[in-house]
Amino acid sequence: MRRACLMLFLALSALTLVTAAEPPRPPAGPTPLATSCAMCHAEMDGDLQDPVTRARDDIHFQKGLSCHDCHGGDPLAMDDMDAAHSRARGWKGKPARTAIPGLCARCHSDAVFMKRFDPHARVDQLSEYLTSRHGKRLSAGDDRVAVCVDCHGVHGIRAVSDPRSSVYPTNVADTCGRCHTNVDLMRSYGIAADQFGDYKKSVHAHALYDGGDLSAPTCNDCHGSHGAVPPGVDSVASICGSCHGREATLFRETEEKKKIDLSPCIRCMVCHGNHAVLRPTDDMLGVGPKSTCTGCHSEGEKEYVAAEQMGAAVQKLTLTLHEAHEILDRAERTGMEVSADRFALQKGREQLVETKVLAHSFDQERFMKAAQEGLDVAAAGIAAGHRAFSELRFRRVGLALSLLVIIAVIVALTLKVRQIEKRSVR
Repeated sequence: MRRACLMLFLALSALTLVTAAEPPRPPAGPTPLATSCAMCHAEMDGDLQDPVTRARDDIHFQKGLSCHDCHGGDPLAMDDMDAAHSRARGWKGKPARTAIPGLCARCHSDAVFMKRFDPHARVDQLSEYLTSRHGKRLSAGDDRVAVCVDCHGVHGIRAVSDPRSSVYPTNVADTCGRCHTNVDLMRSYGIAADQFGDYKKSVHAHALYDGGDLSAPTCNDCHGSHGAVPPGVDSVASICGSCHGREATLFRETEEKKKIDLSPCIRCMVCHGNHAVLRPTDDMLGVGPKSTCTGCHSEGEKEYVAAEQMGAAVQKLTLTLHEAHEILDRAERTGMEVSADRFALQKGREQLVETKVLAHSFDQERFMKAAQEGLDVAAAGIAAGHRAFSELRFRRVGLALSLLVIIAVIVALTLKVRQIEKRSVR
């Protein structure tokens, strides 16, 4: 019995290995460009040929799918257009916009089918789309909203990882902007059409387009992709916090410690905005003309006083660090060894960054402590610079005195030699 069980176990193991090693099987039927659809339309002109031309680089064609997998019909009816377009043979023609999500989901919601091509493929896009603002309006009969083909294309759909894809990170904003910059279309929904222009000015866009940082947020990072919705007020801090974790943590700690609810101020957006998120500046803190604090707090309030003191602390720390860098740079140019002092000054720069981040804690005591630690480091750097110049002056005075002594000795020796020479002549 044991021997029989062992043999059965080995047989099942071998079968599992063979099955796991078996490559994915392409869909049944002719190869994509050998179907009656592709071969016939390739000989046509203009718009009738365009689908085949564009589909040559299509991810579906590359995986073995072809025209009939979406449009139906007979892919083997080479010389019979009526048979190729026969409803009896499954011909569907051009699908209605309202039917497109369901059409795409025939494959993309089938886990077994999709894993033949990618074991990590998601299969929840349709269910997620139905929760989106687009999906809800489509379900209500509005066929003007975005469906799959509006974002991914129709023929010539490329992999998300392909830089030419319409949903590659650097192309997402332009893809969304095709609809969201349409003033008339957006007006009909009561939506502004300036989001794309605002985003292009943002620090996020600069990081993505100018810096090449593909992790920088674009539309779908905040709104979602298939389940795109406007972020709710309560979720703004969580969305921003998915990247800016330290700031979000400080916000949560403040609400917990001080038993206050910061949601009425829309948290991040009240100071930084949403689409046009500009690079933060020191002027945002304090009570100056560019301050964001004065948008909510007026003179006479304790929060106004705190903002004024915090803004002054950041400005003082920035100026003191600049002074420390400047004096050490001048000392280094004179030849003095100050590399250790310059390295120690790095702690001051770190404290400046920490101080600015702690502005999100609204904890003035903690903020001022970090600023003071930075000021102490900067003061030590300035003192080190002054010591370097004092040592330089000492060396110069010593060198001057040494030169005077040497010159005096040379003069004395010269006079003595002349005196000796005069005696020898006599």
